[in-house]
Amino acid sequence: MSIVKSLIKLEFRELRSSDMKMVIDLYNSLSSDSIYYRFRGFFKDFEKYVKSVFSDSRNIVYGAFLGNELVGVLEAVYISDGCYEMAIVVKDGYQGRGIGTKLVAYAINDLKRRGIKTLIAYTTPDNYRILAISRKFHGTIKCMHDECTTVFNLQSMNINADQFLN
Repeated sequence: MSIVKSLIKLEFRELRSSDMKMVIDLYNSLSSDSIYYRFRGFFKDFEKYVKSVFSDSRNIVYGAFLGNELVGVLEAVYISDGCYEMAIVVKDGYQGRGIGTKLVAYAINDLKRRGIKTLIAYTTPDNYRILAISRKFHGTIKCMHDECTTVFNLQSMNINADQFLN
């Protein structure tokens, strides 16, 4: 990473359908490990998947940017009123730098503001990064066999997500 790039501030925003190509390109750039952890298996039809996420106006997709480069995506997919499923990925080469934590903090703040009560994340037991993020935000983690489920009760969350954005 160049010195100039490290000085660029990380920015977040909700993504729109006009950003679909950027999201598809990010997914297509991922290593097989990142794809496995994001999708809990091996997956390749990113164009169809991303279009389906953006096709439901109840879904909310957030992006993390360094300059003009999309380096992280968090999808909050509608399950039922007040309940969303979260999925997150950070681009290879940017992982392990706190971008995922900050992206989750940004999304939690926005989802709480929108009145969302529950956020659920599914992962594999060996996805230590998302499990660490789940613990930071006081999610209730339950693991059985080859799947872990984290439930975040956003309305009673007694943690200030803003502390992770600074």
